[in-house]
Amino acid sequence: MRRFRIDCAEETTREWLLAEAFEAGAGGAEESEFDGRFRADIYADPEEIEAVRDAIAALGAPGTRVDPVETLPEVDWSEAWKEGLEALEISPRLLIRPPFVESPSLPEQREVVIEPGQAFGTGNHASTRLCLEWIDGMVSGEIEGPEVGRMLDVGTGSGVLALAAVALGVGQAIGFDLDPVAIEAAEEAARANPNGAAAEFFAGPIEAVSGPPFPLVVANLLKKEMLPIAGEIAARVAPGGRLVLAGLLEEDLPEVLARFGEEGLEEVGRLQHKDPIGLWVSPCLGRA
Repeated sequence: MRRFRIDCAEETTREWLLAEAFEAGAGGAEESEFDGRFRADIYADPEEIEAVRDAIAALGAPGTRVDPVETLPEVDWSEAWKEGLEALEISPRLLIRPPFVESPSLPEQREVVIEPGQAFGTGNHASTRLCLEWIDGMVSGEIEGPEVGRMLDVGTGSGVLALAAVALGVGQAIGFDLDPVAIEAAEEAARANPNGAAAEFFAGPIEAVSGPPFPLVVANLLKKEMLPIAGEIAARVAPGGRLVLAGLLEEDLPEVLARFGEEGLEEVGRLQHKDPIGLWVSPCLGRA
């Protein structure tokens, strides 16, 4: 793989040139901004890169510099993607880590091992971490709430939330997802973790969740996924139970709280975390 850089005075010029680069055969691009200038590193195969660069240079875009082609060092991508992934300590009681990261845990700390893959939820995203903080606090009694003997994980992804709950001592956790690939990943993770047998996973809709309601329900979903099933989610919360919501940015919150308010649930607590995307919020709801 080889690359060249374009450096533009205007963002709109960069976007135009990127579109032209892909039309000419570029395989990828990485955008950046530095000192008021708009840059893009454009990547292509060795046999095509010079033609792509010549096509961009020939456009003569005002205020733009087109740098020479660079040859990139060989990279073992099967290993390179693991760089930067670390163990995530939620509390002295809970640690989340990928299997290729060694991290000595504290004497009383439970760990959940999750293989990063096709299913969402390794713990590193802000919304997943907020859910883990709620689960850890409620199960330990550090956060006021009901005794958590059972837990429902709505849209389980990798299963990390359900597995964290049973690692901390919850007797039963049920997780479901519409994506069968996610359920395969969750079941594999359950087999790899102690107490994983206490976590049950299935592929299907929330309507398939039967039995008595749960003292703790966690729904880490985007607003557009959450609102259509708000009534079904609320119906799974036991009297005196708690519903933790995540996957929400600050601007999503008024509409979401209003919808669950119609189901008799009101906010009793909130956690939040800011990242480059925005302020992620995770309210905890209880029966009014």
